[in-house]
Amino acid sequence: MSKFLVFYSIESSLLQPSNHVSKVVNVRGLTHSLGTLHKRRTNFSPELEKTLHSENNYRSIKQLACYVREHSKWFRKNDKFNLNYFNYLLLDPRVTNKLSERAGHLHKMDVWYTFLRSIFYVGKGKALRPLVHLKQAKQVLQNNHEVTLAKDPKLALIVSIWKAERGVLLLPAFRGISSHDAQTREASMIDALGMNHLANRRLGVYWGPAKDKFTRKQRKYMGIALLYKLMLRFLATDEKELFPDVDKKSLIFKSAMTS
Repeated sequence: MSKFLVFYSIESSLLQPSNHVSKVVNVRGLTHSLGTLHKRRTNFSPELEKTLHSENNYRSIKQLACYVREHSKWFRKNDKFNLNYFNYLLLDPRVTNKLSERAGHLHKMDVWYTFLRSIFYVGKGKALRPLVHLKQAKQVLQNNHEVTLAKDPKLALIVSIWKAERGVLLLPAFRGISSHDAQTREASMIDALGMNHLANRRLGVYWGPAKDKFTRKQRKYMGIALLYKLMLRFLATDEKELFPDVDKKSLIFKSAMTS
């Protein structure tokens, strides 16, 4: 049983009235404090981890959208040119496991946790930039470049997904923004998720109010709000995995997640 489903059981009539008086319940040998979620082992930033600790903290994510609004308002006014950029996430389908289909049967915080855990790379680019990673991974896979895999965790993870006969999930987002805007959004999501969780090898760069006004925590708050928005988009999209056709010289993807 999911730890998050404990709350549903507590609030239903499944427990005896005497159990409601106690501050602790036992489910399948695991002890749970009422109203508190026991901390899961993650490498996320403390600010993001906090959203997994209680339903109140999870609900407070919506309030963090104020940082995204302030960021967006500044860039709409001050950075109107060359709006050809976007952000994107690479996700592991072995973790999501058709999350959009399963979400209706899971606690919303289980869905949030699964989505976050599946993300292994946050990027920024234009045109076909996300596919460059997959093209590089295909070359590594074909030539068995073990040294390259050891040096680049992103490529190593993509190859491991393909070797497991699964395809990489690509989630593009925030299309039609400037380079600095996309760079700032990328930086905030990387900071929120944490470098120890991601395969990114460099921290992002901030511009605008996130650089000159926001505190370090507020930058992460903006990243959390962006990730929450992307989760909602992901749940509304079918999971279409990207595979390389290793039998042909050119890189061909059998399917692509719609933008």
